[in-house]
Amino acid sequence: MKRKKRVKRHGRIASIRASGSVEQGRCTNDGDRWREWRERQLEYKRWLRLPKQRVTLNLDADVLAWFRGMGRGYQWEINKALRRVMEEELRALNAKH
Repeated sequence: MKRKKRVKRHGRIASIRASGSVEQGRCTNDGDRWREWRERQLEYKRWLRLPKQRVTLNLDADVLAWFRGMGRGYQWEINKALRRVMEEELRALNAKH
């Protein structure tokens, strides 16, 4: 595939892959991608409002590498995974009572 480059704001360069699914500069599945992005942004903003506490956490190297592979915001992803486990445990406890 050809790679095109364009200059974005503040002089940063972004790589853009040219593909056959791009017509007149728009991707055919833009709606889904942008909807997912907006939902993620809203969830991230809600997460930012919650009080935080800095901790030191020892994780297995492969687990940390997997989360870091998600890119920017991997600590948020770790928090989401831990929150899911916590909520499942709370639901299980509430169901017993």
